[in-house]
Amino acid sequence: MIEKWNYFVYDLCEAKKKDVDEDSFHTLIETQLQHLGWAKFKGEICHKPNIHIGNNNRIEPDILIKRDGEDEFVIEVKRPSHKQSKKDVDQLLSYMRLLKLSVGIYMGEHIEIFYDMPSSKEAISIMKIPLEIDNKLGARFIDKFLKDNFSREAIVGFCEERIQEIQRQNSLNEIKESLIADAQTQIAESLKPYLMDKYGSSFSEEEIRGMLSTMRFTASADGSRTEPEVVVPKPQPKPKNNLIKCHITRNADAQGLFNPANQSLTVLKGSRINPVHVRKISEAGRKKRDWQFAEYTEVQDGKRIVKEDVLFDTPSGAAQFCVGGSANGWNEWKDEEGRELNVYRVNDGTHKTGGSFDTNRVTAPHQFQLDFWTKFKEKLEVTGKIPTLQTPQPHNWYDVRIGRSNILLNNVCNTQKNFVSVRLYIRNQVVDVYYPALEARRNEINQALGCEPVWDANPAAKDKTIALFHKKDLSNPEKVEEALDWLVQQTIIFYNVFSKEVKGIKV
Repeated sequence: MIEKWNYFVYDLCEAKKKDVDEDSFHTLIETQLQHLGWAKFKGEICHKPNIHIGNNNRIEPDILIKRDGEDEFVIEVKRPSHKQSKKDVDQLLSYMRLLKLSVGIYMGEHIEIFYDMPSSKEAISIMKIPLEIDNKLGARFIDKFLKDNFSREAIVGFCEERIQEIQRQNSLNEIKESLIADAQTQIAESLKPYLMDKYGSSFSEEEIRGMLSTMRFTASADGSRTEPEVVVPKPQPKPKNNLIKCHITRNADAQGLFNPANQSLTVLKGSRINPVHVRKISEAGRKKRDWQFAEYTEVQDGKRIVKEDVLFDTPSGAAQFCVGGSANGWNEWKDEEGRELNVYRVNDGTHKTGGSFDTNRVTAPHQFQLDFWTKFKEKLEVTGKIPTLQTPQPHNWYDVRIGRSNILLNNVCNTQKNFVSVRLYIRNQVVDVYYPALEARRNEINQALGCEPVWDANPAAKDKTIALFHKKDLSNPEKVEEALDWLVQQTIIFYNVFSKEVKGIKV
């Protein structure tokens, strides 16, 4: 497809160098579209068609592509020296919606594909391609818009895939920036387990930590960034008149809006949060905060800034995000008069103090998860097969310890994709020791489990898993009970097999 792209784009590149006017560029684009199989003489490339919308309105898009009399996609054309504006994109989106088309293309100083995602108010840019030879994104553009390959269903599927692809890549780019900004903490914390494992018999953890504190680490990027940074809008919490303005100052300078109705708190865009984790943060808290860094923050002038409003179920969750570790948000957050949020705390007599989750204030999206894991724990306790079980929380996972650090059973309840799963989860700190040893006994382990789980479902990840999945319609109460029974049974089997296997591995 690279060669086809080069054939398509070469004359456009030349036109850009000559700074041709919009009409000439428009005519050239229509000529190049014929190289993709669209035929002008068949009425498939329509030049500024005059289209009636309703009784009195009409539109005149620059180019409309049709096949067998059906509209396929629309193109907004600007001269190659033009600089795209929001008005240009809004114009293209208006054509797309009036013609009931999911996809439109902007062609000017670059080529850009826009998707009218059902849940978005604006057109979503899913691919921006410079006018240049040998561009890999250009080859993908050709592959999707060749007449022989094009279909409405296929292009919508491609757009949905691109959105996921862009979100993942932007998160990776954010993680890279986080690593660069926080190199000292990140590298030192990563080295500590390795040094303890190698030299722990000779030196104490305090001595190794002291040695690391005398060293300085830095990180830098090579200047490259994978893929254009295309921002995919995310749902924003809707402000209400009864929200209470609040702020937090420990390790941060963050602003928030507290909702007394459901006891949730939104950390506002522009807030400055602690760029490092506090010393005593848990491993789970560290991983969660690393993910939140990548998803919700960016580095500006060496400070970690919240780049969009972020909604938390509780003030404590918001406080932990801001200060860098364990925090009681009811005490940490203060309203405009300096009062703790405790004064707004709902207490109906059943609230439990001491940091446990208040089940009476679980917001709707998490209630199912809390109920599911509560029943799961109750069913496991009845069997008496697993000695220690954690308190259920409104997450899509529930961990079960098997007697080794950094190795556990990670149960999942995915309500979006309707499946439950049980998996052995081996964290990267010990993966080099345990995973190869387990994999060497794959046949024996599969036989003991009585099934063939998925080994290393995500090869790109440093953490490794051995997982078994079970599809169920979780919107059906009867199916939920079946899913719970299956998950309890498989958890016990995985616990019995892997607790013995990992204990038998010599470290």
